[in-house]
Amino acid sequence: MNQTMSKRDFCLSLIGVSLLATAPVALAQSQPAATGAVLSPTWVIGQKPQLPPLPLLSGQTHRFDSHAGRVLIIEFWHTKCPFCKKQNPLLDAFYRKHKARGLDVVTVSIDKKLGDAQDYMKDHGYAFKAGLADPVWHAIYQQRKGLPQLFVIDRTGVLRQIELREMFPDDILELERYL
Repeated sequence: MNQTMSKRDFCLSLIGVSLLATAPVALAQSQPAATGAVLSPTWVIGQKPQLPPLPLLSGQTHRFDSHAGRVLIIEFWHTKCPFCKKQNPLLDAFYRKHKARGLDVVTVSIDKKLGDAQDYMKDHGYAFKAGLADPVWHAIYQQRKGLPQLFVIDRTGVLRQIELREMFPDDILELERYL
């Protein structure tokens, strides 16, 4: 704070910056700003989130238009997250049981190294798709801190549920209501 700015003005400027930082950004495709910052879509329950392409661990790019008419679960995780290590087997079993009923699961690793996420998926043999967060997906993750993060999108493309904690077996079973 410089000497010519009052404490009140300083606080008001911080509030303004805070409001700008949390304002929803509705972009069809997120693009880097001129400063190099990444703008990301804001995901809000009751709205249709914009799902940017996801770089998969296989090297391909996943586009989410293939999920129309299906229930989609998106989960953020990390190989060192103890809660993710407990939740991922439950999510995988749930996916295997219900994929014929129209369930898709796509997960997003926030690991820094592609090889770490690839090894984790290979070691566990999960059936769901997994990608590695790029700057746009990292910005989506950063809107809510904590792992694992799970998002449920219904058959019409509307975000219905956000979980920012480890889900236990009963919590996972409750997701059947969306099928």
